[in-house]
Amino acid sequence: MVFNAYSKTEDDDMVTSNDNINNVEGVSVVAGNGTVTVQGAAGKSVVITNILGKVVAETVLTSDNATIAVPAGIVAVAVDGEEAVKVVVK
Repeated sequence: MVFNAYSKTEDDDMVTSNDNINNVEGVSVVAGNGTVTVQGAAGKSVVITNILGKVVAETVLTSDNATIAVPAGIVAVAVDGEEAVKVVVK
């Protein structure tokens, strides 16, 4: 799963192919099998919590493509300066 957060305007059309979304900038959070990958957040602090609010991972990213091991389930990923997102880890 990939989540990019940005506001939609009335002029935006529905994207129907990947050609128009390749140049989206910002932070991406991708859930995997036992992992969460955070892209585009080098130098930022990341806190990952489970659904009960317990911190399961906390780190400062040193690369633009960091993979963090987390337990399966629903987790909230908070990147410094960005809105937190919830993802389902398998």
